[in-house]
Amino acid sequence: MKKTAVHKLIFLSLALIFGFSIAQAQTPWATLDAPPAGVAPPGEVLRPGHLGRQIGNTELMIHFYHDLLGLGLLGPRERARPFGSKITGPALLEFVQLATGVPNPMEARNRAVILPIPGTSAGKGSEMTIEAIEIKNIESRPYKPAMSDPGMSHLKLIVRDLDKTLAVLKDELTPIITVGEKPLTLENYPGIAGKIRAIFVRDPDGYPVELMEVNPPPASTAPPESNILGTRVAMVVDNLETTCRWFQNLVPALQFWLNPNLMGDKTYSDLTGAPGQFRIAMALISGSPVVMEFIEYKDHNKKFVRPHIQDPGSAHILFMSKDVDIVMPRMKAAGIKTVGGTNAPVFIGPTTRSFFITDPDGFWAEFMDNGVKKQP
Repeated sequence: MKKTAVHKLIFLSLALIFGFSIAQAQTPWATLDAPPAGVAPPGEVLRPGHLGRQIGNTELMIHFYHDLLGLGLLGPRERARPFGSKITGPALLEFVQLATGVPNPMEARNRAVILPIPGTSAGKGSEMTIEAIEIKNIESRPYKPAMSDPGMSHLKLIVRDLDKTLAVLKDELTPIITVGEKPLTLENYPGIAGKIRAIFVRDPDGYPVELMEVNPPPASTAPPESNILGTRVAMVVDNLETTCRWFQNLVPALQFWLNPNLMGDKTYSDLTGAPGQFRIAMALISGSPVVMEFIEYKDHNKKFVRPHIQDPGSAHILFMSKDVDIVMPRMKAAGIKTVGGTNAPVFIGPTTRSFFITDPDGFWAEFMDNGVKKQP
């Protein structure tokens, strides 16, 4: 028998033996024919809980997102927001133990503020929020990567009146990323219908925020008087397929659309301050109209820095789940370990459990349930 025939026979035999595994490996991850839109029904993931942000100063964040941009605020504006400790806030400190090389992580102090984002819920009262967490008494470093570096993320806020909003921010000397410090017009953007004007600014920690005005305005559950109509969360990745499969493995309900074309002309470069072409994929989070965007720059830094969870400027996304125990077997099968010492969900309240993991690019994901189990 000739060598080529032998090789074919061996290949066919292996294909029969490992056919299931081969089929699995070839399963497409991007199955949508068009960018996701509308509201996805809840499933194992009930809704997006928050974009978590590690910050340097709570009061500055309230001023920027609530006073200037118009996000909501949980609790009275002038209420006291004291720091918790290992006695009053042990759960968060369990997560902070991830900070390898930092002595006495349980001596850290933390406090948080919750800022609901209008237009992010399927119905009233379950909006996605920004959870801004300030941690002190622990070693940290500002996390401010280049806009095209994997691990970088940014918040897209759809505003009702961009010019008015920008005038307020400029009066406060808010740093602007976009070249020329003026809004740019996008001819089209996947999944968003209408004329788009946008600009990138930085919040008090340097975290990028894209302000986008769409005409005509999109459908929104935000109140008529709200300046904010909705949001998207974007993250830059090292490998689009790897990161999207990572999220899809943990949240099977996530359905992805992959743009068949490269993006990134001069307008995008000027808008973001990041030159170069990029690929983009999108998914709609269950129970919401919130879209996640995944961006891979064609030529990007392969030696990118991954942040620690306490670093101001780092971020994570929370998936409010029906039962986090459903996710744990998938996570462990993929060889993923939780942040902290238990490799299991942590009670952060009498009936609320949560765990953190990090994606391949250093962006964090948190899964949380409520009312499933009681703390022993």
